[in-house]
Amino acid sequence: MLSVRRGLTGLLMTILLGGAATELFSQTRWHQMDVGPFFSATFTQQRAGVAGPTHKGIAIRLSRDPGAAVCFDTELLRMSSGWEGLFVDFNRNREGLGGPPQIGAGSLFSNYPVAGWVKDGEFHDPRKLPYGPLPAAMGKYKGLYRSAKGTVLSYEVAGVGILDLPGLERGEGLGVFTRSVEVGKASHSLAMMVCSVAGVPVELAPGTDLDRIAFEKDGKLTLVAARGGKLSVRTLANKKKARVIALEVPAGEPARKVKVFCWHGKKEQLAAVLALVERSPAIADLAPLLKGGPALWGEPLVTKGVLGSGGAYVVDTLTPPFDNPWKAMLYFGGHDFFSNGDAAICSVYGDVWVVGGIDEKLERVTWRRFATGLFQPLGLRIVDDRIYVLGRDQITRLHDLNGDGEADYYENFNNDCQVTSHGHEYTTNLQTDSAGNFYYMKCTNDSRSEHDGSVIRVSRDGKKFELFATGFRNPNGLGVGPDGTVTVGDQEGTWVPVTRLDFVKPGAFCGYMPSHHRAIAPKAYDPPLCWIPKSVDNSAGGQAWASPQGWGPLSGRLFHLSYGQCRALLVLSEEVDGQAQGGVVSMPWKFSAGAMRGRVNPADRRLYISGLKGWQTTSPRDGCFERVRYTGGKVYLPVALEVKKSGIRMTFSEPLDAESASSPDRYGVERWNYRWTKNYGSKDWLFSDPKKMGRDRMAVTGAKLSADGRSVFLELADLAPVMQMRIRYRLSSADGNKVRGEVFHTIHKLGSD
Repeated sequence: MLSVRRGLTGLLMTILLGGAATELFSQTRWHQMDVGPFFSATFTQQRAGVAGPTHKGIAIRLSRDPGAAVCFDTELLRMSSGWEGLFVDFNRNREGLGGPPQIGAGSLFSNYPVAGWVKDGEFHDPRKLPYGPLPAAMGKYKGLYRSAKGTVLSYEVAGVGILDLPGLERGEGLGVFTRSVEVGKASHSLAMMVCSVAGVPVELAPGTDLDRIAFEKDGKLTLVAARGGKLSVRTLANKKKARVIALEVPAGEPARKVKVFCWHGKKEQLAAVLALVERSPAIADLAPLLKGGPALWGEPLVTKGVLGSGGAYVVDTLTPPFDNPWKAMLYFGGHDFFSNGDAAICSVYGDVWVVGGIDEKLERVTWRRFATGLFQPLGLRIVDDRIYVLGRDQITRLHDLNGDGEADYYENFNNDCQVTSHGHEYTTNLQTDSAGNFYYMKCTNDSRSEHDGSVIRVSRDGKKFELFATGFRNPNGLGVGPDGTVTVGDQEGTWVPVTRLDFVKPGAFCGYMPSHHRAIAPKAYDPPLCWIPKSVDNSAGGQAWASPQGWGPLSGRLFHLSYGQCRALLVLSEEVDGQAQGGVVSMPWKFSAGAMRGRVNPADRRLYISGLKGWQTTSPRDGCFERVRYTGGKVYLPVALEVKKSGIRMTFSEPLDAESASSPDRYGVERWNYRWTKNYGSKDWLFSDPKKMGRDRMAVTGAKLSADGRSVFLELADLAPVMQMRIRYRLSSADGNKVRGEVFHTIHKLGSD
């Protein structure tokens, strides 16, 4: 029986991982990927220690063989741990995306989850919750620089600029962690937490120009030394048994350079370690390292695209380089375009690629790996030809300082959003409005933080952060229309009966109770534009507007993307007495991965779709980057829907055949409701009897075609507000083509006849 259960578990995991032949307890494909010199994530510890989780961490690789790394906490400005061995151990669930990775199997030092620097007083955590950055007056992470000497961290402490270069120095089989720190001129004293210590102090013989402190516990020593600075032993606030070694920076001194050493090992190795530290190179200037690092990824990779055929709108494929030297996994979560028509596209596994060769034939599409190590990016926006990437930790603005085609400075544009270790806490999509404000979604599953389940707006300068709307569960995207309309597609789950598509107003509550973020829990939700049945869209993506010119009969129209069904839905909307309502029509396009993001390339006015597979989807490939191209033909679709007291008017893109359009038996209408509860999803419930499951059929008593042949009015008795209606139609066009399909829509209010 046990073997059967294991077989079923393996089969289930294979399904969840999109068919990958990954064993449950083996390394994921992510483990095989060269993620670059650093990697951002929420990290947990593989063995018990004082560090705890690092909610916004950057694991920085110091050496590869043997491996050694440190983790920097961008919220608390602390070096949370240093270790030897495996760089990052990714979670096994859903190819690594089902939970946080682990670090520190061979942890050599760690630090408590408190501020890594203090202006005065004891080391402590001043935050109300253990999430989010420190108060700006206390400290602020600015970004990191990629250089030939390593990764340089840039931040401020109490208004004082800090540059921090972690490193590792080896000799005689030993390794010593280092931090080369440049501290700007300060009018007040500062202290930096180096590492936690336990045990008893060890008396050391006087050194040369080094200040040194050592502790012994269970036959192991922890040694900290500093060149150019003074060390001390401090206890933490409210934790008198918790001791740390700190670097003291006196007030009133000019800018200074300090090199700090940290080692943990056997007592008998102390003499060799001290000798290694004594002969360590002099403190280097860090400013020259801020001008750009060497290129890492070589020449761009080249693929050949595939052009679609048949129909008024066809789907072209910009073939991703799935087979690449770094085993990079190309699960795309967002894209945008430069002014020259080239694209930038991000992968949820931390990469940003720049894509060229986007022309009519797609004969030579180039892919340059531009940035790596980002925190599960699922949104990307280009503003003034500068790339902004949304990760769980922050919006990162990328800079190519030396013009070699690769990012050298990863600037923290805004990191005010709180992050926990919850596996579903994705941040998705990144859009801007006409004023330059940024918008993105923060997913949730149990709302541990103050920002879960919200539309977040960040000012164009990155300084102002606010909740625009709340009450979302796991929305995989949003859109911002030309008129500033904010749209969101949320996914079925608890408090979300089926996928809902919202036109979101400021301050709205959209139904998911755990993330209402109100002093008093609401008893109702702001209604969506429409509900979308699970069979039509089981997992929503973002929304996109087509170009207003050059896109045929669908120019300027809004599309909702379905991740789960790998397709797009045309959105039909109207407003009745100030209430938006509408529905969707499935487009005949099929994408090769779950449709996540859509954007128009201003160079050719075409709609480009990017996506991935990760959870339940019909996706056949890891990711996709595809183009919907208008060929000039006709389409036969509903393009408008109006609900009146006596019936519904449907307007089509082309004139209809009068005989078929005027026949009531060519239409089928059903309606039903859902239940808004804490249960997962909802069954269909009769409109006529809310206690029974099912759908009510409605009789079409008349069908009247307009003079221009494009609109048909369906007469329906007893029309009333309802959560879900389906209208099927079997018609012919005036030029003899079949017009078949169905509209799913929602009625909140009836318009006047």
